[in-house]
Amino acid sequence: VIITSKEAAEEVLKINDLECCSRPQTAGIRMISYNCKDVGLTPYGEEWKALRKISVVELFNAKKIQSFRYIREEESDFLVKKFTESSPTRSPVNLKKTLYTLVASIVCRTVFGINLHECEFIDEDSIADLADAITLIEKTHLFSDSFPGRIGRFVDWISGQSKRLENVFSEINTFNENVLDDHLQPERREQESSDIIDVMIDMMSK
Repeated sequence: VIITSKEAAEEVLKINDLECCSRPQTAGIRMISYNCKDVGLTPYGEEWKALRKISVVELFNAKKIQSFRYIREEESDFLVKKFTESSPTRSPVNLKKTLYTLVASIVCRTVFGINLHECEFIDEDSIADLADAITLIEKTHLFSDSFPGRIGRFVDWISGQSKRLENVFSEINTFNENVLDDHLQPERREQESSDIIDVMIDMMSK
């Protein structure tokens, strides 16, 4: 549906805002969000309000964001060091990949508590592949998304689409399980500041 008039925009964004503010729940979206348990993908309602409150109060408050400042500084220093090392030899630098790695490193340490330069189960290259896999699942539109029911699921199965989607998702799920297993290890090295997974595990244990 394409909104092309002022009246239609008002109808969607103001009058019927609650009915139109949730994202489409495709098979890929449901899979990657574990049946829409993600705050960004949960349909608008009481559950979404509760998740949003947790995100604002516990996960992304000003104090928590400030506590991650040292991570941003360390990763930025590491980037400058790499540039400095490649300068004498005048080696070409893939700026797009380098900046992507910087962002990925900061996000991984902040959210998952893993250092891409030291982690055993994922590195700088595989995290990029994982991000591509997430994008692929989000963009994938199965036949059953338009024609739900047995016929739609049968077409997904016979075309191999659902199997391909499951194979891609298994990589993401394996990563998530590795992150959780790492956090639940009793001998896990204590971090300077608890990451977002630490906070969520702590909230679940209360």
